[in-house]
Amino acid sequence: MRQYETTFIIDPTLSGDEIGQTAQMYLDFLKGGGCEIIHLEEMGVLELAYPIDKRTSGAYYWVEYKAPEGSDVIPRIELAFRRDENILRYLTIKVDKHRAQYNIDKRAGKFNKKETPKDESDSSNSNTESVEKVKEEITTEETKAKVEG
Repeated sequence: MRQYETTFIIDPTLSGDEIGQTAQMYLDFLKGGGCEIIHLEEMGVLELAYPIDKRTSGAYYWVEYKAPEGSDVIPRIELAFRRDENILRYLTIKVDKHRAQYNIDKRAGKFNKKETPKDESDSSNSNTESVEKVKEEITTEETKAKVEG
């Protein structure tokens, strides 16, 4: 079996139930074609980078799945995407072993953001102290210049 990822964007003007039914229809389409769904991520309604059919946002779905070798499920689902007016855009890619491992690691949480230092206030205080010292030095030099001149 080959592994694929498909991202598709559904028209956000549909109701929440209709969006869910549309996504479920395509998941059932994949399952009916002999595919094994590995992961489904509902990313929610997000702003588009540019308007598509006068829409500035869309409901994003990302599906990772395995399809049987020699299956025609990919061309068939892409044809269904093209014919469905509720699908704004779609993209299907074949996943290699490195990308598959990356997806596994990502779901396991290995790529979480690094924690910020807890003592940020200490660094801002040291910056404030440095600024105060510089101001004192400038004031002292100006005073000396006035006394001498």
